[in-house]
Amino acid sequence: MVFFTGLPASGKSFLMREQISMAASAGRRVRIIRWDAGLAAFERDSILARYPDVADGSHPIIRKAAGLWARQALARWLSENRDPAEMLIGEVPIIGSRYSEFVQVIPDAAEPALASDTTVFFYPVPTGELREKLEAIRKATFANPQHPDEARDAPPEIMNLAWRLTREKAIELGLVTARAVGDQSSYDETTYRRFFDHLLRHRNARAIDIDTLYSVSGTAHDLEAGISELIATPGEVENAIADVELALTAGKVVREVENWYLV
Repeated sequence: MVFFTGLPASGKSFLMREQISMAASAGRRVRIIRWDAGLAAFERDSILARYPDVADGSHPIIRKAAGLWARQALARWLSENRDPAEMLIGEVPIIGSRYSEFVQVIPDAAEPALASDTTVFFYPVPTGELREKLEAIRKATFANPQHPDEARDAPPEIMNLAWRLTREKAIELGLVTARAVGDQSSYDETTYRRFFDHLLRHRNARAIDIDTLYSVSGTAHDLEAGISELIATPGEVENAIADVELALTAGKVVREVENWYLV
């Protein structure tokens, strides 16, 4: 399994697209799992009526249910696909409790594989100059999406929030000092790298230094034809929501979602 994580507008989708292309060319049978597409399965009218969006995105109960479903989906995929030619490639933002369960040590059937050397988590680290360009591209594509998946990308306000959270939590954890980071709105490579090294400390993880903006045809969301995706069925969505409601009080769900960075 290969997962791409990191800040919005850091190059995750592009790298995932290229990984899928290389894997398919090498004869691998690829399945994918992505936060945005996975969350969409949980955003049904009947569920949103009970758990509407909050200031920083989807409701905590929806986020928690989606994350727990995803780990169960990983476990099922692993049990059903033992051929070495099979490959699962994913995009897991983590920040703000968006599939943060992938980096948390949870005693379930997915944990041994998530923690093994056969799974790798990559996070792209753009230079400050490139980050500015990527942010500008994100604002433009969100305002005028050229692909259905671009409309589901993190909007500019969530992109900015993700950086603020990265900065705040890195300071809280003692990974950097507020004085060293400086302006809270300015991207800082060191802060970003130290924070994701912390988030991924229980995983086989590698940073990818990015200093070049590549010119590509189409969008980063144009994937290889015939690639299937792990998506929750309506029944699985209802079961995941019910499991969270049964196991956790509303207050505990909120606390767990707020503590997404404690790993």
